[in-house]
Amino acid sequence: MIKATIQNSPYCTEITFPCTESELSKKLGELSIDPEHLAPVGMVISIEPTELSMLEDCEVALDALNYLGKRMDGMSEGERNQFLAALTCDELELGWGLKNIINLTFNLERFTLIEDTSDLEKVGHTHLLNIRGGLISSEFQNKEWLAEEGRKLLDSGKGIQTEYGLLFVNEEKEFNEIFNGTTLPVYFCDPNAVISVEITYDGLTELVELPNEDIAIKKALCRLGADSLNQCKLGISTEYDITSDWWNKITEFEKSKDLFSLNKMLKTVDLGLNKDQPVSVFNKEVTRQLRENDFAVSKDGDTINVITADSYSVKVLDNGSMRVPEDCPSDSYSQIKRIMKETYDFCSAYAKAAPLKVDGLSEKYRCLAEFNSTVLAAKYNEEYGFEFVTWFRSSDGKSVTNGNYFSDYISAKENFAVRSCLISSNKLFDNAELTKLNNCVDFTLDHNDELGFDECESLKKLSEKISDILPEPQQTDDLNMSM
Repeated sequence: MIKATIQNSPYCTEITFPCTESELSKKLGELSIDPEHLAPVGMVISIEPTELSMLEDCEVALDALNYLGKRMDGMSEGERNQFLAALTCDELELGWGLKNIINLTFNLERFTLIEDTSDLEKVGHTHLLNIRGGLISSEFQNKEWLAEEGRKLLDSGKGIQTEYGLLFVNEEKEFNEIFNGTTLPVYFCDPNAVISVEITYDGLTELVELPNEDIAIKKALCRLGADSLNQCKLGISTEYDITSDWWNKITEFEKSKDLFSLNKMLKTVDLGLNKDQPVSVFNKEVTRQLRENDFAVSKDGDTINVITADSYSVKVLDNGSMRVPEDCPSDSYSQIKRIMKETYDFCSAYAKAAPLKVDGLSEKYRCLAEFNSTVLAAKYNEEYGFEFVTWFRSSDGKSVTNGNYFSDYISAKENFAVRSCLISSNKLFDNAELTKLNNCVDFTLDHNDELGFDECESLKKLSEKISDILPEPQQTDDLNMSM
């Protein structure tokens, strides 16, 4: 949350960001600015948190400042500390303006924040998770390696002291410009939205979540530089299980590009959505999967509380992020993170996918991907979860045939890549082949005394890599049947 005193001389008012378009319009009126202004600006007189004080005495785009408030609200505690530590680090000399500050929210992996230097294993774990985004299970369990990586980081002497801890700049991570200073990057954040619309014009994209005030659509067009929606390409998606009849009506608006009429319909028509249920498919599915993996799970609104074996409470948020207690051991939440990340991956793809429109299907599927007349689709059932399937599309495009069915998203993607000829099947190994390869590697390690140290280490890493890919012995192969 951001609290700022904004001036349009001689008028001043305090605005809390993020805010709705209606709330912002009201505040613009207090500043004697046209409430319908499509690109309002104002002078920042004072601002909280104080780490944003470099914006004081600067004229800023109020919609961009509102967007920054949304980005900050979506951060975990650790991410927020990273963000604020980087902002207050004078040594970085990045010239923080609002544009760079927003871009910083997309580049946190460039900055590792170490709040406690006494635990080398935790230091290594924090750093590697930040720059790599994840660790395989064998790496989580390799405490000596994590401690060594932590020692290397601290011994580099490159840490910059901030009030939040030691900040390290990961030079190998480029600072990417996601926000160009005008068009706001796609960011899903409105829990009350029924659908999301990506508006693309001249290679740029803006997101509008509906229902909303009409001015939100007008502002998106203004930032894109488009005169009308007819000049743009539209992409509509939803997290809700909307009936086929209503979805067909929505897609008709997509074809006609009449978003204003669609927005009006969404405000006035009851689509029969049960919003008392968890707000997203991700929330339901990750809860189901965590319980199937014997985790104790409770809910507080959109937040999922997961209790680890050593009684730590890990919070999984609806935007696919986690809040982990500072002293929580890495191996206590590594499985939770893996389940959360994998689930968010396919739930996000499903939420954005359009219904698969073909003849002869008795159930509702969504098309996740299509290439070379090959379709990757999914359907969702609250009791049983997801089913993924790859099909060949008929020559006339009206039907599909030869379905391969999966309960596992990764297996389905691999099958799609092979069937669509995106990748050669000779580059993939099935579980039986991987098992044989792993046995050969282990046999070589045990019986070849002529191997050098480097060769042994390489083979050990290869064995660990194969072991991480293979399912547990008690698991059965994924359902894969043709029809």
